[in-house]
Amino acid sequence: MSDSSRQETRRPHIFVATHHKSGTVWMVSTFRRIAKANNFTFNHLNTGESGWNIRPDKLEYFEQQRTIAESQSDLPAIFVDFHSAIPDLANCKATRGARGIHLIRDPRDMLLSATRYHLVSDEPWLLQPTKSFAGQTYQQKLSSYSTLEDQIQFEIDHHMGKAIREMHTFDRQDVFKDIKYEDLIVDADLTLFHTLCVHLQMQAEEIIKSLAAYHQSSIFGGMKPQAESGTHKHIRNAKPQQWKSHLSPKALDLIQSTFEHEILDLGYQLAD
Repeated sequence: MSDSSRQETRRPHIFVATHHKSGTVWMVSTFRRIAKANNFTFNHLNTGESGWNIRPDKLEYFEQQRTIAESQSDLPAIFVDFHSAIPDLANCKATRGARGIHLIRDPRDMLLSATRYHLVSDEPWLLQPTKSFAGQTYQQKLSSYSTLEDQIQFEIDHHMGKAIREMHTFDRQDVFKDIKYEDLIVDADLTLFHTLCVHLQMQAEEIIKSLAAYHQSSIFGGMKPQAESGTHKHIRNAKPQQWKSHLSPKALDLIQSTFEHEILDLGYQLAD
């Protein structure tokens, strides 16, 4: 097969960008299953990272993984990054093509979910004593605040404020399509995810296998028993618009006054 003919058969690589508490574990498990079902190469761009520390050689690491993926198959490879720290894809777009989805979530629900999760999670970065917290861990410092409002302010001042701003300023590189977590989490008939598979240029049988993988990873599908049992450490309450019933007026005002532009620009409405 000539280089030009082979170029026509090689489909664009698939990229999945998420942010902390915006469906990261869900998307990793979904696209890992999709890769396995379709014999796509799966690449986790957070390999070697710890906590919130982004690897400094992200572009070099990506190019190495991309070269490996292209040498193995003309099929697309999948690249996932749960910090959405996607490197410059100019070379990939020019030589192979790239299609991606960028998962976004209402900042009010992100902060609420993060606060609840960080109070009980056993992720290592939460349990490491920190000089800036006088020897306390992130979790201990967060727990030291007695009100939800103060806990949310702490999250805003630290990791979650940064995560929300990064979600807002994410560089889509003419590759990524924004997808709302709130729309996916109620996509029980798989209509939206089918549209995403088409956007990612999957083919007929691949789409069927990918829909099955998505259903298996979702709380309305294979994960439903765990979600309803309350035993899954990443699934506390996955419903959309939790902020409407779980945030006090004071907490809501705090978030909206801080992230008004982010909320509106991402396509959400401010509460009255």
